Formats: sequence, C-alpha cells, structure tokens
Amino acid sequence: MTTESVSGEENIAGIVKIASKILSIGYVCNRCLGRAFAKLLHGITNEERGKIIRDFIALSLDFGVNINVKMENFQEYNFRKIENVEQGKRVCQFCEDIFTYIVPKLGEEAFRKAKAYEFENFLVGTVLNKKLYENDEMLLKISPEYSESIKDEINREIGKSLCEKLDKIVEHKDPQLLILVNLKKLRIELKSKSLYIYGGYRKLVRGIPQTTWYCRRCRGKGCKFCNWKGKMYRSSIQQVIEKPLIKMTGGKRSRFHGSGREDVDVRCLDYRPFIIEIIDPKKRNIDLEKVKNEINRSKYVQVDDLKLATKDEVIKVKEAKNDKVYRAIVTFSKILNNMELEKLSTLKNVKVSQKTPTRVLHRRTDLVRERVVKNVEYRLLGKKRLELIIECDAGTYVKEFIHGDSGRTKPSIAEILQNPVRKIVLDVIGIRK
Repeated sequence: MTTESVSGEENIAGIVKIASKILSIGYVCNRCLGRAFAKLLHGITNEERGKIIRDFIALSLDFGVNINVKMENFQEYNFRKIENVEQGKRVCQFCEDIFTYIVPKLGEEAFRKAKAYEFENFLVGTVLNKKLYENDEMLLKISPEYSESIKDEINREIGKSLCEKLDKIVEHKDPQLLILVNLKKLRIELKSKSLYIYGGYRKLVRGIPQTTWYCRRCRGKGCKFCNWKGKMYRSSIQQVIEKPLIKMTGGKRSRFHGSGREDVDVRCLDYRPFIIEIIDPKKRNIDLEKVKNEINRSKYVQVDDLKLATKDEVIKVKEAKNDKVYRAIVTFSKILNNMELEKLSTLKNVKVSQKTPTRVLHRRTDLVRERVVKNVEYRLLGKKRLELIIECDAGTYVKEFIHGDSGRTKPSIAEILQNPVRKIVLDVIGIRK
C-alpha cells in the first residue's frame, strides 16, 4: 500500500469521524451537516455538501461499516440490511430549522425596511440567541478546521436575496447600510452610515453656544431648572444647521464637529470650518444649495461652501490649528492714558503664558499653556473705552489676555496698562485657514 493510499484513507476516516460526531447528537439538517465542511469544495452550498456527506455515511452504513449515528438522520434512505427507520417529524439539533421559516421571514422584513433607505451597498450581520450561539459553538468545536459559523450562512443567504431584489452590492469594509438580523428579538434592525457635510459658519448673535447644551440636571428630559425645555440655551449653531438636514435626510439626530469654538457671548464673523454628522440618514442624495438657503434664513447663523465629506475629514477639521483675529471693545476702570497705550504697539510676536482660566477650571485640568500673540492694534473710543484688534495663535484665551485673570495670564493688556478691565465685548473677525 502506498503512502498516498494511507493518507487518503486517513482523510476519509477524518470526514467520517466528524460527520459521525455530528450525526450522533440527534437529527441534523443538511445545511448544518454541510456547514461543518464549509471550507471544502467551493461553488456548492452547505445544503449540497450536507447531502453529499449524508449519502456517503448512508452508503458506508449499508456497506456494513460500524458508524455511531442516530438513525433518524436517514429516514429517506432504503437500506439493504438495516431495518427501515421509523418515520416522524424531526427538528435540527443545531439550527432548530430557522432556515425553513424564520430566516425567510426576516429576509422579507429586511427587504421591506431597506427599501425606505437610499444606499449603494450594504452588509448583513447576525446576532444569535443563547441557544443558537451554544449550538453554533458546539459545531465549530467538532470541526474547527473546516466549519463556518451559522451567522455566516444567515448573512450570506439574506445578502444574496437582497442583492437580487434591491439591485445593490455587498460591501464588507464600509457599508452604507448595515442590516442586522436580531435572532434574540426576532426582528431586523437597520443602521445607516452617517452622512458628513462640510462647511463654514458665521455666528451672527451672542448668547447661543456652538453645540446643543442639554440641561445638566435632567439631561434633555425637561425639568424645573431648565423651565421644562431640556436645554440651557434657546438655540445653538448645531440646532440651526441640523434642522433642514434632518428634515431632508430623515436622520435621527446630529453630531457637530467644529474647528474650535467661540464662547457663548462671542460672535464669529468669519466662516469657521465645521463638519456636521447626520446620524442614521434615510436619504443620502440631498440638494446642499437648498440646505444652505434654508439655514441662511436664520437670524442666528449663516453657512457657506457646503459639500459632502468623509469621517476621516472630521479629525482634520477638529485638529486644525487656525490662527485667529479678534476685535474687542474693552471698558476699563480708569481713564486711559495715551503714553500707556503706546506700550501696546510693542506687542508683536509676544509669548503669553496662560494658566487654565478660572472660568473653566471646574471642568479642565489646571495647566500652563504658552501661546503667541502676533499683533495688537488699538483705537481709542472714549475715555475708558478701547477697540483692540488682536491676532494670535489658535487656542489663545483672548479674554484672559485682555483682563489678566488675576495674574494667571502674563503678560496681559490690563497688566501693561495698569488698568483693571470692567467689560469685554468680543468678536472673531478672522480665521486664518
């Protein structure tokens, strides 16, 4: 006997060993039997593999080979020497016959729900219930080298059906629509890939934040503290921009990603870059010019240069270090002295040391940051009022550079002029992109 013959017999014995372990548990359908050998023979289904294996075991049994199996697996066979197997209803020990009724029904539900979305590609995923998970693990342990998970087969079967019905393609890396087959709850759950829109905004009024500030006590539910509104401010940049987008896309909500942010009481009169992310949109093809026009009807915000973006661009926008130009109308405590004001002309490319401002110390680490103030120009508006144009690094605490924050920012305008600050009205007038 040749070495090749011995090797071939061992391989056949290996197939018989795996199959007999599976078929000795109880009745097993062709799909599950074939799934234990899913990585063998490309181009055929698990059901076809299972039929081949079952036929082979049946032939071996009829040949007289002693194989330990449950004979209920062979009701449809007519053996020569083995007594006829008792007929009766059988349920697969591994899949519990979900491919007969449940999977087709969920496939139809997936088709109906997916039709409500605009997408070019999709991916099907599956969540197993506890019993199916345990059964699947058992099969994978019996045939670790050749088997696949039942989740793979469910995903493939429903995926193939949807490809034909919807004329869409499967995308494994970055699908626009995720279709989840939830066998714990026996329902289909859909998750649409976020839609990202880039643009620039101008904030025309004071008194609104960049992002929606939910009430810190009720977290948006509504309570006495927030006058039952669920929010700390009447509106926000995010709310104004998201409104037409959510309406047109059918999205659930938004996330706002700004390139920095101005304080609530500061206007931003140059276009600040942002990306707004629409969560779970149903429509992806929208008229951005129409969106822009709707947003620009607002008294609070104007936008420009809207265009589709990607998730990767969010990091670039958030991490961009854009120098800023501010205009500040400052009221001082004492009458301003022209000789003292001339000292401000020397403030060019000055390093400023700033400890975390007192006003945000409760939510930020107390650190020392160094920033550069590149230029300061001034114009006297009254005995105690001054207009300042300040060009500085991104991340400079400009209010603190003006009033000094009780010595936590050095140098400061107030320190240089030896004149305490009473009031600051601040605008962002330039963003160096």
